[in-house]
Amino acid sequence: MISLRKMRALGFRKSLYLPLTAFFIILICFFLYHNNSEVQVESGGKPSSIYQSQKQELAQVLRRASMEDRSVIITMVNKSWARPGSILEVFLQSFKSGIGTHRFLNHLVIIAMDLKAFKYCKSLHSHCIHPSTLAYLSATKKQSIMNSDHNVFSKTRINFLLEVLQLGYSIIFTDADVLWLRNPFSNFSPSMHALTISCDYYLTNDENGKERVTIIVDGGIFFLKSNAISVEFFKNLKLNTVLYPNSYAAESFCTTLLNNKASVETYSMGIKYVENGYFGGFCQISNEMLRNAYTIHANCCGNLTSKVHDMKNVLNDWNQIKEHESEDNSSYKIALRWPHKCIRNFTLQ
Repeated sequence: MISLRKMRALGFRKSLYLPLTAFFIILICFFLYHNNSEVQVESGGKPSSIYQSQKQELAQVLRRASMEDRSVIITMVNKSWARPGSILEVFLQSFKSGIGTHRFLNHLVIIAMDLKAFKYCKSLHSHCIHPSTLAYLSATKKQSIMNSDHNVFSKTRINFLLEVLQLGYSIIFTDADVLWLRNPFSNFSPSMHALTISCDYYLTNDENGKERVTIIVDGGIFFLKSNAISVEFFKNLKLNTVLYPNSYAAESFCTTLLNNKASVETYSMGIKYVENGYFGGFCQISNEMLRNAYTIHANCCGNLTSKVHDMKNVLNDWNQIKEHESEDNSSYKIALRWPHKCIRNFTLQ
């Protein structure tokens, strides 16, 4: 018969072995993930030397686009968002129409998710990332990178931002459907917070009547400081995309933060949440938004045609506001013509 002392010893060993076993399983998955990416590279006929050159090309683009404090502005587009009369055109125009924002075009890096997007990007802008550069970052097959699926978008963004952070660059990530009206940098506090973002969380009930958190408002823009904490946090996010691939289907980085609350606490990721009145959007319209907002996100929109239409209306109204404010007519008011098509064609889930 096993003595009580031996039973306790066995129980202690089991409690010790379980977390160690879990750790080694995660470690093996991590190495298998990277080894698999290397196999895909070789089987695709692309030697490591080409990937090294692509990495060097990325570093060169970042160096050319970097501000004095080693910050870069980054956005991502695919062929649907980068074509004549598309979101990309309105996005770039907002920098030219904004107050103190035109100079930031020199520091904007556009990640093209496919070849058509890259070609059109090059016709409009100087700092465009070729989709082949994403291959060694995302460790997925080429056809997957071209996919516009939200899951691929979110994973690619995490991998790309991690690479940029590791190269020592701080990041202002902006969705391409965000209009830059004013210089937003006064809202960032890199000396105190690794991340600055605008998120609003709302409680809704699921089909069983249980409360759950749903992201309704996402500012579409956030700041990331390059330091040891942010790098380790994004390494953890990258690993989680391998272990829990179906948990990254949402585009919103607010959702990513919500789904990784434990990691945020573990890495002491200092986060500053900005009022959504400053990083505004179509989801929370206010008559004073044009007077207060630094950026406006064309969210709560059902389709691209409606989004482009209402984004153009924002810029037209914005130009009218600027014109009258320059004439010291601070009492001038304008009836908002947006979001018109977006709200009409949008249904909250």
